[in-house]
Amino acid sequence: MFDLAPYNTFRLNVKSADGAVITNVAELDHFHADNALILGHGSDVLFTDDFSGTVLVNQIKSLSVEKLENGKFLVKAGSGLILDELIESLIAQGIYGLENLSLIPGTVGAAPIQNVGAYGVEIGDLIKEVVVYDLQRHIQEVYSKEQCEFGYRDSYFKRNKARPLLITQVVFELSSTFNPKAEYSGLKGITFKTPQELRNKVIELRKCKLPDPKLVGNAGSFFKNPIVSKELASTLKQKYQDMPVYEFDETSMKLAAGWLIEKAGCKGITHGNVGTWEHQSLVIVNRGEAKPHEVVALAKYIMAEVFNKFGIKLEPEVRTYDSKGEVSWDRL
Repeated sequence: MFDLAPYNTFRLNVKSADGAVITNVAELDHFHADNALILGHGSDVLFTDDFSGTVLVNQIKSLSVEKLENGKFLVKAGSGLILDELIESLIAQGIYGLENLSLIPGTVGAAPIQNVGAYGVEIGDLIKEVVVYDLQRHIQEVYSKEQCEFGYRDSYFKRNKARPLLITQVVFELSSTFNPKAEYSGLKGITFKTPQELRNKVIELRKCKLPDPKLVGNAGSFFKNPIVSKELASTLKQKYQDMPVYEFDETSMKLAAGWLIEKAGCKGITHGNVGTWEHQSLVIVNRGEAKPHEVVALAKYIMAEVFNKFGIKLEPEVRTYDSKGEVSWDRL
């Protein structure tokens, strides 16, 4: 058995039948797609049971930087690099654009799958292409930004689970000019003179609200911020005047899942060995020796309470796996 406790930030005591740590692309030739699960840092996953197949832990950590004639940089980052460590390194080299994503847990390779975002920036905005390894055909392929089909916490790689693709490299197009994006709450109204100042502020904001996975088991934001019609958002805003509302597109608005959860009475609650974080209701934490079924039960309770109060169905952001592989939340 392969111990998965070090490879899931929820710190759940789960195992897989077999496993291997991958440090370069050549090693992938020895594995096949049948019942293989790919993990990076394990910061956005929830195991509901021991996994019956093979887990491949991605630790491909190559990195190269190419300066272009237009003053921009092509950064080719190995998918096993820790995203926050990459951001810190790039700022030191005078390469900017990813600052708003500072301290997001997880690896470079996991980030495009979820199209992770924070403080007004999504990682898909800065990606030029993604290199993948097909575990079925044993070939490498390059996906352009358009082929990645990035959406809100979504991508081609997340939707097309039938294709056994392991992201090996992410190519970013970044800038040598600092152009701060500070329109989001917490950053708005602040003048940032340097990228490090912006990074420091983002880190400060995240630390105030989110628990450190090294100290408290969690998978970051457990739920997506719901996207609703402008009509529904307007109706709710009239009833709850302090409700945060953000424009999403021409017909939709984005609501704050954390606010909805708090107002539904679920801030800081505990169920067995799990609970919601006292400073950010969006995060479910392991308060001790949590069992997978306890996490599932609490999440379902929160979803029910929010729906009962607001008529809004929350959608989990974490990817969920049972003994056979990834499973949709509705099947749990």
